[in-house]
Amino acid sequence: MRGARAFVGLGSNEGDAYGHLTAAFAALDEGAVRVAGAGRLVWSPYVGAPRGVLPPRVLNTVAEVRTELEPEALHARLSEIEQARGRVRDGRHTRALDLDLLAYDDVVCVTDELTLPHPRARQRAFVLAPWTEVAPRYVLPGSAHTIVEHATALLRDDPAQDGALRVATAPPFADRAAPCTRLTDRESLARWRDGCRGTVGVVMTMGALHAGHAALVQRAAAECDHVLATVFVNPTQFGEGEDLARYPRTLDDDIALLARHGADAVYVPSADDMYPDGLATTWEPSGAALGFEGALRPGHFAGVVTVVTELWRRTRADRSYFGRKDAQQLAVLAQVRAERALPVEIVACPIVRAEDELALSSRNRYLDGSTRLIAREFALALRGLGALAARGRDLDGVPMPFEPARDLAAVRAHLAGRGFGVDYLELVDPDTLAPCTELDRPRLVIGAARLGGVRLLDNRWLAPPAAEAP
Repeated sequence: MRGARAFVGLGSNEGDAYGHLTAAFAALDEGAVRVAGAGRLVWSPYVGAPRGVLPPRVLNTVAEVRTELEPEALHARLSEIEQARGRVRDGRHTRALDLDLLAYDDVVCVTDELTLPHPRARQRAFVLAPWTEVAPRYVLPGSAHTIVEHATALLRDDPAQDGALRVATAPPFADRAAPCTRLTDRESLARWRDGCRGTVGVVMTMGALHAGHAALVQRAAAECDHVLATVFVNPTQFGEGEDLARYPRTLDDDIALLARHGADAVYVPSADDMYPDGLATTWEPSGAALGFEGALRPGHFAGVVTVVTELWRRTRADRSYFGRKDAQQLAVLAQVRAERALPVEIVACPIVRAEDELALSSRNRYLDGSTRLIAREFALALRGLGALAARGRDLDGVPMPFEPARDLAAVRAHLAGRGFGVDYLELVDPDTLAPCTELDRPRLVIGAARLGGVRLLDNRWLAPPAAEAP
């Protein structure tokens, strides 16, 4: 299914709130609607209760869906799901389930039944926080600004709302329980691909899968007729002294995860099958591949380009899904795709984070308990830069606009003082990875640091506040 792109706000503060949201995700992922992604669940205070009334906290998130339903029909479907979970609209301050249609493609409308975008979406941190996780670059209809810019404006104007949020857990995606065919060589892959009708989406992995990979498959299954995953620990992208032999391998668990989120097949080639004649790259790093990871890990991107372009050729994918945690890799692959005029759409998907804010990575399992507590400071330091960009003044209220050179240097020094070996921390263009000297529109701050033998890679969106009031 491709369909329209829509966003649904989900909330519950009555009885088993997590159970209500779990049921809502299952009901949303049926028929003419597919859940493509969602932000982490967050607890927030109830908004709108009279003074002296303290209703239970609300468990919230925002889901991105693909749908063949028109806005009015989707709105009616959300009402049906609410009612099935016992929602009663009688003014009470506890709600079994509250589903709001927040936005639908670029539609702007006001009717007796429906207003799009939702009139209070920009006023609520419990909406904007998970929405920023799932679709930071979505431009809110009727506005010239992205979700991350609106979130920055609300953080500037009402920081207490953001401070009251508490991250709970990952979104409870429905179990799609698809049969997942294991393909072990080029011939079986070719036969499977020849039997596909419609669009094919591919999710390339090196195994040791986690919720970040699951999110890629979740989105691919919502947008494509067939989903193929690949599991291959690619030796050509590991440099001398890197952890090829140590890289975790958990194939049975990986295939089970892929099946739950809707993968139809998984290609698990051997090194001999992948590189039958010692296939070597003829691509010379240039452009986006020259700095950051490219400078620190010579040969890494040549290895990435070799395996990805070969897999694109073999799978004949219409769309290829990658996580934005590896932001430079995305920029390099987009560059190669354009240089070679390859007929595949690259889909960049948001970073998935643990409750402690650390970006999910297969290598995180090497962090022991005490090291992990320190490691989260890397993610929190990047998050703090967003708050600094929103505030635009010092602690005494004196105007002090975000200044990348000064403020990033301060964060580098802070991390070094906490025991991190900081490889880089820079503000860049999100598409080209070119360094930026000012925050004039949404940008990425990208960073890499070493701690306890583990290398952490992360990035965060930074944005100037939206011009209009939230």
